[in-house]
Amino acid sequence: MQKILLTLILLLFFTACSSEEKEAKDLNSTTEASFTQGENYNFDLSLNDGTTLFIQVKDGKMQFDTQDKATLFIFFTTWCKPCISQVPHLNKLKEKYQDQLQIISILLEDKSPEDLAAFNAQNNLHYKIASGEGNYLFAKALGGINGIPTMFLYAKDGKLFKHYLGVVPVEMLEIDILEAI
Repeated sequence: MQKILLTLILLLFFTACSSEEKEAKDLNSTTEASFTQGENYNFDLSLNDGTTLFIQVKDGKMQFDTQDKATLFIFFTTWCKPCISQVPHLNKLKEKYQDQLQIISILLEDKSPEDLAAFNAQNNLHYKIASGEGNYLFAKALGGINGIPTMFLYAKDGKLFKHYLGVVPVEMLEIDILEAI
């Protein structure tokens, strides 16, 4: 009985929300901007603190201001239970590595600033949230998002270090963060 219970818990832990659970924009379909390999383009991510993060894709390489920190991008929705379950762990990592790590969550649904502020207050996120059309362009630039949560860890030099799909054990994530910083 304990083995069955443990197996079910582990299955739930390593599960990602699929797009079939809720209606969401199809990130693999054409948006306002359709990117082709080798094409150069720029866009901004609008952050909930009023700032923006400028993203440039040049010769197939993603460039953004890392602020000399490792950067963890988390693609999520407000209805995704596994996404929400990660918040306390990500808050602790953000606090522990505040001078070496920036965390930016990328919202993959359309929410008003008021709805987003209410979600943030309810779930106590200690890191930035990006919302708006730039999020969908970013997802497309990364090749599309097939499930959530999806995370991309970039080293402080701006190079992609690791890609994750689903909930990741905090210990594993921390080991990778230490290598990326």
